[in-house]
Amino acid sequence: MFGQLGYFSKFAGREIVDKRPPGVLDGRLDGRRWIMGDDYSIADIATLGWVRNLITFYEVRELVGYDRFTYVDTWLQRGLTRPAVQRWLTIPGHASPTAASARAHRSRVEKPLVP
Repeated sequence: MFGQLGYFSKFAGREIVDKRPPGVLDGRLDGRRWIMGDDYSIADIATLGWVRNLITFYEVRELVGYDRFTYVDTWLQRGLTRPAVQRWLTIPGHASPTAASARAHRSRVEKPLVP
């Protein structure tokens, strides 16, 4: 769902974006440290990058009203401080998605499938 939200907001038109995923996650995190409870799990690993990219690469912070999702933001900040995540962020291309990478992706997805 987060990937669809990001893709449609960045490349296919913001008017068709489903803004619910951050709210669903915020509800899930209410009263929990991590998505599945007290322990960091594959659910957090799989979701952390998508949520981070919503407010960096896809630039939809305002569109989805990200700042009202306090549980999501607290969870994201907690996840970003983990040593393995810090190492991941040092891999070239992961630390700060750029407008150039968005343009490169857009040029790939806008090419016709058939010549």
